[in-house]
Amino acid sequence: MLTGKSRFADFLASPERITSSVLADRLAAMEAAGLVRKSLYERRPPRHEYRLTAKGEDLLPVLQEICRWANRHIPETWVPPASFMARRIDPPSADAPAERD
Repeated sequence: MLTGKSRFADFLASPERITSSVLADRLAAMEAAGLVRKSLYERRPPRHEYRLTAKGEDLLPVLQEICRWANRHIPETWVPPASFMARRIDPPSADAPAERD
């Protein structure tokens, strides 16, 4: 999701080659943890897209550092797109109320 994907088929087409059952389980777990929000974009057949919540977006710096570490220390590790590594999530302003997911 941090690289722009939002639909189940997009995730299945990723180079990780995750199975559809494992992907469905992981998306459901992420939704239950409040990291993603699922919304219906087509009724027949039912199709959903997934968006990160503020809680999920807060993981961006952690994931970027894990990628940097892996690229330095683990040979042949997937190199994320430059847009992912350069992306920043603006912190909420001090005047803004805290968002609850």
